[in-house]
Amino acid sequence: MFRKLCIIGLVCLMSLSVMTLTANAQEQILGPWLWMIVKLDGGGGAAATDIDSLADASNDKVTEEMVAKNGAKEGDEVGDYEWTLAELPANGDINTVVNETGMAEGALDHITSYALYTYKSDKAQKVTMKTGSDDSIKVWLNGKVVFKNAVNRGRGMWQDEFGISLKQGDNLIMVKVSEAGGGWGMHVGISETPFVPIEDILTDWLWMIVKEPGNQGGAAATDVDSLAAASKDKVTEKKVARDAATEGDEVGDYEWTLADLPQNGNLDEIANLMKVQGGLDDITAYGLVTLIADEAQEVQMLTGSDDSIKVWLNGEVVFKNAVNRGRSRWQDEFTIKLKRGKNLLMVKVSDRGGGWGMHVGVRSEVETAYTPAGGLSVEAAGKFITTWGKLKGAK
Repeated sequence: MFRKLCIIGLVCLMSLSVMTLTANAQEQILGPWLWMIVKLDGGGGAAATDIDSLADASNDKVTEEMVAKNGAKEGDEVGDYEWTLAELPANGDINTVVNETGMAEGALDHITSYALYTYKSDKAQKVTMKTGSDDSIKVWLNGKVVFKNAVNRGRGMWQDEFGISLKQGDNLIMVKVSEAGGGWGMHVGISETPFVPIEDILTDWLWMIVKEPGNQGGAAATDVDSLAAASKDKVTEKKVARDAATEGDEVGDYEWTLADLPQNGNLDEIANLMKVQGGLDDITAYGLVTLIADEAQEVQMLTGSDDSIKVWLNGEVVFKNAVNRGRSRWQDEFTIKLKRGKNLLMVKVSDRGGGWGMHVGVRSEVETAYTPAGGLSVEAAGKFITTWGKLKGAK
């Protein structure tokens, strides 16, 4: 199926063929988009999310509602700028778009961009849209607001995910990204698969902390067995990933501690709970949780981490990313196979320096539980599972 881009006024003004978008279209829409920018008198980012900057710049001659519904024409003016056609770079940098088109020069703070794109669908359908932004973002589809996130943040590839309903034919998308200071950019993609909410795995985690040698945290620690190093080989990653651990048991200087993962993913809070002494750079956290599935199934797991991450399921490594990076909510996505009953998940996140945290989620309705070592046998058919915690999700 093919998509065509056309920037819409009251009628279609142009038609440019673009490459076919597949089921992985979230990998992302680069355009060309039709761009407008509005410089702000301070107060960009989250503060500008619900301010109609088009109306402000045009003395109410042009409004967000008008453009989101009817589109715009290349060359038309709003305030000091013209609607300009350009592709979005793969890295999502709007500053590059603005500089290379000559709309403005240099690094830009306290500024808002509007981008228009027409997505052609061969049928009416419910699909998944993903976005990432620095800073705040607001999205319209066919004149209606379908998503907004009034936030000041660094940009990741996919930080937000939501469902939209496409009509057959042309669907006009308008994306507003407002920048407070520093980086400025966006990522936008559509996957023609039904939207399945991601459940954040927050409850019933069992934690262990290990201090790494200086300068050996983060990516460098990904494939180092830090449990074995801390316990002088009495406890290993392989054993814990297969057999679990028990609250109160010691590994090196710390005890396995039961605690929920904070909604913001900050592992400093776990370390503080465990009374970790000294700085929190060059440090590794292990998190254990049991996922309980009603039936055997393949599901998508999503993670975000600062810095490196490694994931085991039922004793086997299912994902790793040996990277030093800042954290956003969903940076990695991969498939896991859950068996019916109890599935032991172990996540290792190692920090080199600065921020430290993780996010873990699944596209599935499963339960979570704390299961001590020796308690991982599969529930008998028809037996009611009595110990669990509901997944707490950001909806």
